[in-house]
Amino acid sequence: MSARPVIAGDPRRSRQLAVGLLVALVAVVVAAIAIPAWMWHRHYDTALAENFDKLDRFRRIAQARPEIARQLEAMSGRDPRKFFLRSGAAALSAAEAQESIRTLVESSGGRLITMGAPTSRDEGRYRQVTVNVQLTANIFALRKILAAIETNTPYLFVDNLTIRTQVPATFRPPPGGEPEMFVQFDVSGYAITGS
Repeated sequence: MSARPVIAGDPRRSRQLAVGLLVALVAVVVAAIAIPAWMWHRHYDTALAENFDKLDRFRRIAQARPEIARQLEAMSGRDPRKFFLRSGAAALSAAEAQESIRTLVESSGGRLITMGAPTSRDEGRYRQVTVNVQLTANIFALRKILAAIETNTPYLFVDNLTIRTQVPATFRPPPGGEPEMFVQFDVSGYAITGS
């Protein structure tokens, strides 16, 4: 007797299994082709959208160029260096800042106590000069002093403002009189160090 392999099962079931395997194989092949193609399209669509967005922004910037050039010319005509402290040594810039503060305080009705030693810090093309100021003034004089510093040329900036009253809580000033306060703050200005 010869040995023949025995196929167990129904022939219709075997055909269904073969068709199912064929369909799964076709689906895997289609997925292996379609998914990378879809991902490539998505990648290039995103890249194109980003590049069109950049191009649109660059066009808007290019269209704004004549207006910006006109504004730059107008600003050059205003002499922007007048908004900075004197260039040169840090001591020269600090002296200008101190003299400006002294004049502003005295003309506004305050009384200058001290001005601390100026400190300077270079920040690229600019030098920041800071002076610590202590004074006494009533509320009206303090408002004038701060407004004068804010509108001063060269520009000065107030930092670390501390205001302390010098009278007890039960003090009642006479009509039209205001008590003086102790005021301490830092004033900073900038000087151009390079051309």
